[in-house]
Amino acid sequence: MKIKLFKKGDIAVILVILVIAATFWIYKSQNTDRLEAVITVDGKTVETIDLSAVNEKIIFEPDTNPKVVIVAENGEIYFESADCEDKLCINCGKLSRKGDTAVCLPARTVVTVSGSDVGIMTY
Repeated sequence: MKIKLFKKGDIAVILVILVIAATFWIYKSQNTDRLEAVITVDGKTVETIDLSAVNEKIIFEPDTNPKVVIVAENGEIYFESADCEDKLCINCGKLSRKGDTAVCLPARTVVTVSGSDVGIMTY
């Protein structure tokens, strides 16, 4: 008695799924739209950076109390240091996708990434 592992219909379904996955992967890899970071202090935009064009390390030190240092490099932006007690803004890590946000509440500073780079995961 010969047992078949796959039927004709199973192979067709697997092929359709593989084609759909390959299409999404190709679309995502070609989607190199512009990302920009917006630094806001006290509700006012103080700097807008095109993250797609940043190749070298750029340091921003907005006039805040407590002091914060924001770094943009290699298509990412992050809080490098902060004089506040909790350091939650530093723990947010590097921001590189649309919708990523880091906030230093004591310094009233917000860093938000906007653009059209859409990730699969939403926080």
